[in-house]
Amino acid sequence: MNNNFQVYRSSAGSGKTYTLALNFIALALKGDRYGYENYYRKILAITFTNKAASEMKHRVLEYFLVLSEKKDSDGILEWLKINTDLKQEEIFRRSRLIHNHILHNYADLGILTIDKFTYKIVRTFANDLGLSHNFDLELDSYKIIQPVIAIILSKISDSGGDLSKALVNFALQKVEEGKSTNIENDLEEFSMQLFKEEISKYTKGKSLSVKDCIKVRDDLQLSKANLVKSVKGLANNVCVYFNNKSLTSEHFLRGTFYKYFINIINDDHDLRWNASDSLKRNIANDLWYANGKSQSIKDLVELCKIDLMYFYNQLKVLLIEYNSVKSILRNIYSIAILNEIINEIKIFKKDNNIEQISEFNTKIHNVVTSQPSTFIYERLGERYNHYLIDEFQDTSLLQWQNILPLITDSIDYGKSLIVGDGKQSIYRWRGGEVEQFFELPNIYSGKDLIFKNEWELKLHQHYENLNLKYNFRSGRNIIEFNNNFFNQTKNIIAKNIRGIYDSHHQDSSFAKNDGYVHIELFGDKNSFKDLILEKMMLEIKKLCKQNNYSFNDITILCNSKKSVALVAEYLTTNNVPVISNEGLLLNKSQKVNVLISILQFLQNSKNNIAKAVVVDYLSNEKLTNHNLHELNIKLCNNLGFINILKEAQIFIKPKKLLQEPLYEMVEQLIRLFNFKDDMYLCFFLDMVLSYAEKKGSSLSDFLLWWEERKLKESVVVPEDTDAVNIMTIHKSKGLAFDVVMIPFNWEDRKKVKDIWVDTSKLFNQKLPSALINGNKNLENSHFNKEYQKEKEMSLLDSYNKLYVAMTRAKERLYVFSKSFPEKINNDFTSKGDLNSFLYAYDTNFPIILGDKETMHLSTNSNKKIFTVSKRNKLDWREVISLKHTAEDVWGTEELNTSRDWGNLLHLALSKIHFSNQRHDVIDMMYKSGLCTEEDYKKLKISIGKIFNHSQIIPFFNDNWEIKTEKEILTPRGRTYIPDRLMFSKNSDEIVIVDYKTNLDKEKYRQKHENQINEYAEVLKMMGKTNIRKVLIYTSDPIKVI
Repeated sequence: MNNNFQVYRSSAGSGKTYTLALNFIALALKGDRYGYENYYRKILAITFTNKAASEMKHRVLEYFLVLSEKKDSDGILEWLKINTDLKQEEIFRRSRLIHNHILHNYADLGILTIDKFTYKIVRTFANDLGLSHNFDLELDSYKIIQPVIAIILSKISDSGGDLSKALVNFALQKVEEGKSTNIENDLEEFSMQLFKEEISKYTKGKSLSVKDCIKVRDDLQLSKANLVKSVKGLANNVCVYFNNKSLTSEHFLRGTFYKYFINIINDDHDLRWNASDSLKRNIANDLWYANGKSQSIKDLVELCKIDLMYFYNQLKVLLIEYNSVKSILRNIYSIAILNEIINEIKIFKKDNNIEQISEFNTKIHNVVTSQPSTFIYERLGERYNHYLIDEFQDTSLLQWQNILPLITDSIDYGKSLIVGDGKQSIYRWRGGEVEQFFELPNIYSGKDLIFKNEWELKLHQHYENLNLKYNFRSGRNIIEFNNNFFNQTKNIIAKNIRGIYDSHHQDSSFAKNDGYVHIELFGDKNSFKDLILEKMMLEIKKLCKQNNYSFNDITILCNSKKSVALVAEYLTTNNVPVISNEGLLLNKSQKVNVLISILQFLQNSKNNIAKAVVVDYLSNEKLTNHNLHELNIKLCNNLGFINILKEAQIFIKPKKLLQEPLYEMVEQLIRLFNFKDDMYLCFFLDMVLSYAEKKGSSLSDFLLWWEERKLKESVVVPEDTDAVNIMTIHKSKGLAFDVVMIPFNWEDRKKVKDIWVDTSKLFNQKLPSALINGNKNLENSHFNKEYQKEKEMSLLDSYNKLYVAMTRAKERLYVFSKSFPEKINNDFTSKGDLNSFLYAYDTNFPIILGDKETMHLSTNSNKKIFTVSKRNKLDWREVISLKHTAEDVWGTEELNTSRDWGNLLHLALSKIHFSNQRHDVIDMMYKSGLCTEEDYKKLKISIGKIFNHSQIIPFFNDNWEIKTEKEILTPRGRTYIPDRLMFSKNSDEIVIVDYKTNLDKEKYRQKHENQINEYAEVLKMMGKTNIRKVLIYTSDPIKVI
């Protein structure tokens, strides 16, 4: 039988994706008995990410193009001749035809992500799944979670109730754990796990209501109280037994067994009730007393040993139940709220006709795995003879099981390939199950599959295990160091999954250079990060200055986004250009945060938190002699906050700023705060402009949008810019870099993970499942198995991340971590910290392999160094004069004070079309911040006098159609803006009204008459003849001419 099910278990840099692409081309070239030109339609290549799918499409088309031009590339021609049994000219001829056919039918090229293929199946089976045929696909789970959490919180009642009680207790629990005081954010983060594929088995089916969960809590609390009595009672009986048998601490090894029961009696702190590791070890090894003890002591202990073991085991049983109950009680409110959220999500999705891609695998699983492949192909409308799956170690359980019926069918007709590397399985949090790759050709965790035995038999019959042993990426020293490192340290991971690293050794025959490795430890727990940052900065500058490297040849791989931001900030401060979508987040900039805070103040003047952020910045930058505490007290009053700004020489007029468009508002704030330009401000301004163009200038909407996007919006730098790349290890997967630096000690990772457990057979079977906190107490509970599994997999996650990071380097590998602690505990190597892995390899550092003076052969001819030139922010109003309305240029002959009043009066008159509008217009101007209270009162008096004038009133009745401040453009390009044009509704008469303030000086009066005559001449040019001209002088006394 043909080995049509080929599994490549290969290591980093061995050309896995290259092999997959070549197999795609080979299968397409060979075709079948019906032809080859369009046979590529029978091949489906599945990748993990859109980027990987795009790269593979590009590679396949590029190779077909090269072959169609009768050329070779990367040695593909020789490989194809061997694996297709086709002659060279035939390969060229077929490649030309296939390449041409793909270009004309590009949509038929079957290279796509597994999510896209799943989506295709869901659309096909929408009716079977009870889905609407026109459902909307939502990729961002947050857009579902956010409104659902808002709905949940809106149900909180002052009068109490089960849900309100659960939410309050949930918030208090988070505060006690020192996590957060923001219940909305906590609930949103907590709820995101509902969309993880692996927990669907715990959340499907009927969930308990909040009321039911409260009942379970009451029962568990009663059970816990009874267990405490039982534990205390047993400990008391043991102590009585000690007295009766004259046993003391002297009878036991280091007194541990005796003290253990005595402490339970005297200590209400239940964390100390669990036996210590040393006590467990002693009992397991039957070590009860020290060898140096007298024979009488030994004889007495031996005589009592059976009773002592009975007591110990009895207590162990009680504590298993106690710790189990306690773990559920600790999270009972979370479980209650989670069930409520699940129900609300269902309602929200149904009301909005939304489906999530994260749930598709679960939805189609029962339909697909219970049907024969012919039925699925019939519904899909197409059949594939070959499946090529890349990065299989990241494929989830359901994803694999959903395509199993298709693959097991296809291997009867042709070859299918699976390519993966269990050592690079770092996406477990996205559902990746490395065990199923390790177990192939067996079907991992498939006991519920109807056709499991049939499928497994086929996979075994066609199975062939292959390995790509050469590393084409890294230098020789790097390859050999990684070989030795992971061979010596792999024993720290669990035995049942250690086989992942059995074939990790790589052949360095094709290494292009010797390579350089530098491993060094730094400082103590307080200073090691600063020392590492300085070391990296100096090393980067040395590499660029002395070893011919460019900044963009160097990449720093961090364990977390927090570390990325720390490194990016430090290097930027020390004039090292950086690229990092994760490290250059806009909200990392203090100036950006101050801008957001002042915008929040403008939106809500009572926002004291926003004001405090601004004041904190000013106290460090401009008000250094002021006491911050006093400033914080002062800011609670709006006038006090404005005065603080004035002391810092920042003069803002909130009402006037709010009249500006969003972009103008932000620009003015930057000028007012005298912020110096930097890349964060430039990109923030670009972001504001982009938002305003797409979504408008609403300040409230923008601030809401920012809250959603602040952890995503970052400085975007072109990839070919000459700057150091900083990214998380997860982002680096599939990439390679000339120089790789791995810093810090990975202590900022999340060490305690919540664990889902099946509780359907526990606690009177009232609770189907539960979410509990992973902690050491679970070792002595009903959930020990789940805890140990999570502990093992978490360690593997960190170990695999180190493998991924260390295999990215092509020429130089640097690892800079924290020095070992003075006291090394037995479990140190299994902590998952970077230095604990290094300790498992060696205890003597630094380790340096290779020549550090080796010069880099640069291929970069054009270096684009990313820099931001400093420039002063100019107010465009100071350098550009725009004439929009007459209010901007009115009254230029007066002094500033009179001009301001004239402009204000003129503005009011321009807004009043009819006499009955005057009061509303004045009120509106005051409410909009266009005038002060003093001016408001003055306007009411002046406008009142004008409208009491008998000659003026006729111009403000409804016999006219009114045009104010309308621009008239002449053929020569000159513009005129009359204050008021009135078109009679009963005749062809037109009245031109112009407002003036000064009647005293003859020269001004003549100028005014000339101006209104020019307006009249323009109207005559437009064919108007019946024109009346009126000058209204608004100064006291009022004159109409």
